[in-house]
Amino acid sequence: MNPLSSLAARVCRAAAISTFLLSSIAGADEPLSLAQAVALAEAQAPALRAREAGVAEATAALTPAGELPDPELVFGVDNLPVDGADAFAVSRDSMTMRTIGVMQTFTRRDTRRANVERAAGELDRERALLAAERLAVRESVAHAWIAASALQARVDALQTLRPRAQLNADAATAALVAGRGGAADGIAARTALAALDDRIAATAAERDAARIELARWLPDLADRALGEAPDWFDLGADPDALPARLDHHRELVAYDAAERAAQADAALARARKRPDWSLELMYAQRGGAYANMVSLQVRVPLPLFAHRRQDPLIAAKEAAIERLDAERDDARQRHGAELRKTLLAWRSAADRARRYERDLLPLADARADAALAAYRGGRGDLAATLLAFDDAVEKRLAFSDVERSLADAWATLAYAFAQEGQP
Repeated sequence: MNPLSSLAARVCRAAAISTFLLSSIAGADEPLSLAQAVALAEAQAPALRAREAGVAEATAALTPAGELPDPELVFGVDNLPVDGADAFAVSRDSMTMRTIGVMQTFTRRDTRRANVERAAGELDRERALLAAERLAVRESVAHAWIAASALQARVDALQTLRPRAQLNADAATAALVAGRGGAADGIAARTALAALDDRIAATAAERDAARIELARWLPDLADRALGEAPDWFDLGADPDALPARLDHHRELVAYDAAERAAQADAALARARKRPDWSLELMYAQRGGAYANMVSLQVRVPLPLFAHRRQDPLIAAKEAAIERLDAERDDARQRHGAELRKTLLAWRSAADRARRYERDLLPLADARADAALAAYRGGRGDLAATLLAFDDAVEKRLAFSDVERSLADAWATLAYAFAQEGQP
């Protein structure tokens, strides 16, 4: 199967998988999980189709790289008179010949080998870029899913506090009727309720914007309810082992193949300092009174000025190798630092999320409930009740921020490296 047919088959398979998954999920009532969102987006991402085409292109170029050039057909007329009695006659003059022949250029074996190495390096580079793009798509979809899910959870958390805000307003009204409070208390309680409604509306708008970003990857499932989040505390691997795998980071995997291609370029430039040669065989037909002729010619270029032609090209290719080495070292340092910072952010967010779940949220809720109970029993004031309620709201929002930071760090780390058995 030729590479283009192979690419078409892969595209058709991806489209079939995408259609099957879309139809199965669209017909189900269950919410869309993160794993399903990632798989669906990967099956239809245009960026991945572009990279697959790049792999097919590099695969198709591999076989011709080691072949000899095509032979050349040579024909014409030699020594044709242009004046005198025999002007433009092709059979009267003994020197006039109608020629036909074939010429073949013989590329040196080391040059062809360097061409094959260059093509193989380019194929490896395209495959590495495809793998890196696949991981990048997975991470982008995960971040979009996380944003939409986190903002929906934020809306839900705020809405769970609304009954408590309504109780505050009702208690203030009851206190006013009983003569234990003033009109200002009722206004303050209703203001707190309106402020909460405003926060819910603003957060819902942010959630809708996040849904639009998710629709970029999953246009047919933009309105699907989202499923339960994965365990953000579990990376599926030892976090301490990730820095040791830095050379397999998706942003670094293409450098080895690129360096191989650059080395092949340098070898090719050095090989071209020793010229190829060509062989030409000609058959010449003359007039009937004269004998026909055969000619055999060998042509060899003469690299007499290598210091002005071949040597600068060799130096340029060697400089390209040094540039790649420096770029890889820079990328390794940069992504190594980013990996360590993301690990630190993930650990910190995990610790804080556990603290919120274990201590801060229950304490804030207990404080708000106690303050409301005291106020309704005539033992407290509304200001303390509203302050405790505001603190419960802020704790909910802060926990939402921490949980989203944890999820984003998880996605960045989870899709930085290819998992075992995955492409």
